[in-house]
Amino acid sequence: MRALRRIVVLFIAFSLMLTVSGCWDQIELNRASLVTGVALEKGHHMKYRVTFEIVNALETDPNKGGKGGTPTAIYTKEGNSIAEAVSRLNESQERYPILAHIRVIIIDEKLAREGINQFMDVLQRNRYIREDVLVLVGKGAPASDFLKTVYARGQYATYKIQTQVETYRQVYGGIPRSHLYDIAQAILSEGRALMLGAVTITGDVEKSESLDAIKTIHPVAIVKLSGAAVFRGDKLIGFLTNDQTRMVMLASDYVNNSLFSLPGPGGKPTSPGAIAVQFYHMHSRVKVGMNGDQPVFRLHVEGDGKITSIDRDIKLTTIKGYEKLEQLTSEYINGEMQETFRYVQNELGVDVFGFGQHYYRFHFRKYKSLAKEWDDLFKKAKLEASSDFTLRRPDLKTQKVVKENIGP
Repeated sequence: MRALRRIVVLFIAFSLMLTVSGCWDQIELNRASLVTGVALEKGHHMKYRVTFEIVNALETDPNKGGKGGTPTAIYTKEGNSIAEAVSRLNESQERYPILAHIRVIIIDEKLAREGINQFMDVLQRNRYIREDVLVLVGKGAPASDFLKTVYARGQYATYKIQTQVETYRQVYGGIPRSHLYDIAQAILSEGRALMLGAVTITGDVEKSESLDAIKTIHPVAIVKLSGAAVFRGDKLIGFLTNDQTRMVMLASDYVNNSLFSLPGPGGKPTSPGAIAVQFYHMHSRVKVGMNGDQPVFRLHVEGDGKITSIDRDIKLTTIKGYEKLEQLTSEYINGEMQETFRYVQNELGVDVFGFGQHYYRFHFRKYKSLAKEWDDLFKKAKLEASSDFTLRRPDLKTQKVVKENIGP
């Protein structure tokens, strides 16, 4: 009996040892390096050229402070697949790369024009890469250049880009939703073309790689947001400007807060008499129908706002003054929406607004017969844009500070 009890105790002890033995694939922190950014380009000797941004932990620790080194290190590897390039990273650096902290993936313009499905599978399949990673298209410069800029506040490139995109989307709305899960949704959705955020770079990238670049008042190289990259299927076909992107996102009900500068009586942006209005709580509604074989899109935009600046003699002490400004705002936004719609129709020919998606949701049977020719129908569609904006207040002042003449 004692022997049996001893065997049972030993069996339980060995079983507990198996459960508390730790992770079989654990990696000590001092043997790991965090990959925070990836740039994808066409390879020179193999299919893909992948550039990695790896954080220098000692320089980015806010508690210990830096030692005067660069916040990141840049490594480049080539491979016939993205996974191969990642696995070959240790040819150049000693630590195990951790992909779970990637913030931004930048795709080179030339590679995007050939199609992104060829390499998106590995990014979506990898369990360590998060679904909320930003995916952007580098415009007019190699994708790796965007990871080579350093900034005066000690930020590494991808942290600055990610924060920049999020802030710009909140205050202006001129960049589309560009996360990894947005790509899958756009590709699987009916009646909506894929859009990704576009970035460009100005200045001298080679000088920006040095720490001496952060010792000047003016940044040597600056990464700028440049609207949207538009795809047909999975291939890049063109770009939209920041203002055009804002109109598309406004029509898609993704803009909540933005500022509009209404031109003066001359109609040009530089004409005197400009008015700036800040809107918040913006909302759009879409109805899609068919007039014979021509799609008709009815778009209505509304929002509340305030007057930010006014360079025109409009009395804000009366209701008519506010009504006049609201009318000018509606006319301006309706015109900008129509202009953007015509540009997308004529130059790109794909439905980036998602009007087809609305038609698919509410008229599935009718859309099913038109699905294959929707882009052709979109090119000859008609947009009926309307808007209703309410100006709640003139901020701190009712009227401009103008000295009135005294005397006869």
